[in-house]
Amino acid sequence: MKNFKSLLFISLLILINSQTPTKEEVMEYISTIVNQYCHIKDINVWGGIYKWEHQLKPSVAKYLFEDINIVENIAPEGNPNRPGDKHEKVYICVHDTGDFNFGAEEWSNIVYKAKIGKTDYLASFQYIVGNDGYYHNIPDDETAYHAGDGAEKSSWFEEYPTNLQGINEKPYVMISTDGYYMLDGQKSNISAPRDSDGKILTRDYIDDLGIYISLKNGTYYIGKTWYSPTYKRIANHGGNTHSIGIESCVTRGSDIYLTMQRLAKLVAKLLDDNKLGFDRVVQHHYFSGKNCPQTMRTEGYWEHFLDLVKAEYQMLLYKKMGFKFEFEPYNEKYVDKLGRIINRGKAINIHAKYRIRVIDPIGETINKEFATIIPPGKVYG
Repeated sequence: MKNFKSLLFISLLILINSQTPTKEEVMEYISTIVNQYCHIKDINVWGGIYKWEHQLKPSVAKYLFEDINIVENIAPEGNPNRPGDKHEKVYICVHDTGDFNFGAEEWSNIVYKAKIGKTDYLASFQYIVGNDGYYHNIPDDETAYHAGDGAEKSSWFEEYPTNLQGINEKPYVMISTDGYYMLDGQKSNISAPRDSDGKILTRDYIDDLGIYISLKNGTYYIGKTWYSPTYKRIANHGGNTHSIGIESCVTRGSDIYLTMQRLAKLVAKLLDDNKLGFDRVVQHHYFSGKNCPQTMRTEGYWEHFLDLVKAEYQMLLYKKMGFKFEFEPYNEKYVDKLGRIINRGKAINIHAKYRIRVIDPIGETINKEFATIIPPGKVYG
């Protein structure tokens, strides 16, 4: 019996190791997402035309060492901001609230009640994230009113085959003088939207993130687009109906970077849940031309945010394989138990030391010590 148990354990070990990386390989990956330097920066946080100064404190790693805990606060069926129609989701749409005062719980309750005070609130979103947690308001597979591109059938996500062949997955997009999309200099059979007066527009009117294009069996497809008279941009359809909308709180006095990391953690989960690629993480701007999420866009943090999403996604895959992670700061004066920087030196570099432990699926562990340098003073931008 003893030999049988030993053989069974060895067989289990071989099976696990054939499907998962070693704990050493996982630790090697973690080493690539740990920051050698972390500068505390002064940025502006934006709410429309208003802004306020904020001291942005990063983390020692691109992964936030906490589990996601979503509070279910689903708006009642029949609410005017929950139409209830269901669609396949092909995007994750990121917003920020752009307001001074409301946290995630308060925004979640606004959607739940469809009221701000005594005023009807007809907008909605699937999730809201802030320093006070993660909240879920509209079922993931339903329409929510967050993207500004409508919800009628004409605004559903759809892609049309063009008459063009190609090999470049990201062709250069222009609009011909007679109003058709051009890909890498070739004129397609798909007309571009015109402005409210029927004027043919140029490439300069296309939203910053571009229009949806896919390449299938050598043929280019173009997604459904529209012209927003409010923001004077050509943008993509499918925002309200075919994306999962997430609001992130930029409340005055909150920890904006913590919210950003929690947002990345939630986005990574939703990408995994819906089997979507990183290219399907888009801004609200993509669907209407609105400058949202304004703080990340204006202060230049969008690409950094996507790096956080990728780190969270990979760590999520490891957790699904059975790995566990523990973070232990040696001095909580500078770094907390989540890996968040909470302080810095005034005149010298601080070497914030900490240990990360990886526990593999059979309970074996590996520990590694790290140190992140926190320079003194502030960096702007």
